[in-house]
Amino acid sequence: MLRRILLLGLLALTGCSAPPEKPPAAPLPISPLSAKPAPELIDSKPTTAQAEPIIAEAEPIIPLAAVDQQPDQAAVIVTPAAPQPVMPLAYHSVLSQGITISAVYFDDRKFQLTVADQADGCGSQWLDAESAALSCDGYAAINGGFFTPEGKPLGLLVASGIKRGSLNNSSLGAGIFISSKNKSAIVRRELYAPSSVANNVENILQAGPMLVEHGKATSGLSDHNERPRSFIAWDGKHHWAIGHIDSSTLAGVAKALSETSLNGFKASTVLNLDGGRSSDLWAGPRVPSGPKTHRSFLNKPVRNYLVITSR
Repeated sequence: MLRRILLLGLLALTGCSAPPEKPPAAPLPISPLSAKPAPELIDSKPTTAQAEPIIAEAEPIIPLAAVDQQPDQAAVIVTPAAPQPVMPLAYHSVLSQGITISAVYFDDRKFQLTVADQADGCGSQWLDAESAALSCDGYAAINGGFFTPEGKPLGLLVASGIKRGSLNNSSLGAGIFISSKNKSAIVRRELYAPSSVANNVENILQAGPMLVEHGKATSGLSDHNERPRSFIAWDGKHHWAIGHIDSSTLAGVAKALSETSLNGFKASTVLNLDGGRSSDLWAGPRVPSGPKTHRSFLNKPVRNYLVITSR
């Protein structure tokens, strides 16, 4: 009996205990195509700022002409300068600054200045400009450079290709007239280089001072001692003049010649020649408005002359 009671109590205890828990079921596999991340992992904004690209996006390359395109410039047509009109041979007398300027004008494309020198001294061949011009079949003539009391040229001299005299470094030799078969010029003594003078140079006459340079009166000229003056003038191209002034200072001559247009002729360079009693200008009958003579009654013979002859 007792044994039966013990067996029933054991069965009762066993019936009241909780059944053991079943192990959790393994999760079902999720297909990658249908998988969705958990909502809390979705964030429309990044948690950290996105880095800017290291190389910026290249801007389109625009041709320079399109950025600052200038209108096409018109083609520049260089027209050759018209040749200087030929100046006719003529004699004119004008009044400037109270000074009477008498001159013979010519064009070096038609005429030239020839040095007529007397190798045996002053007056040995010609007593005046007229006789010197006629001996060369010249149209006009004027006295030339300075000379010593013995009648020797005071400065460089070349006549018909023959050299006489030597370079004069004083103010009376400041300028040099040079003439070849096809060109003539007046240059300062400092610019004269014997080695650069072509072999065809036929005439050279040294005198001075320079009265006008580059169209302006030379500074420092004397404004004293009025006397007859002779000069040779050049416009820097083809027009020339040989002239005489009855009485003036060197400064007065320079001022008058630099500020006056002589018969349409504007002097760029003017060289003073021997003056005083040596001054002698003759324009022959073949010169329009000639013949004319400007020569002092007390005029003295000179060493040489500049004669206008045909080319």
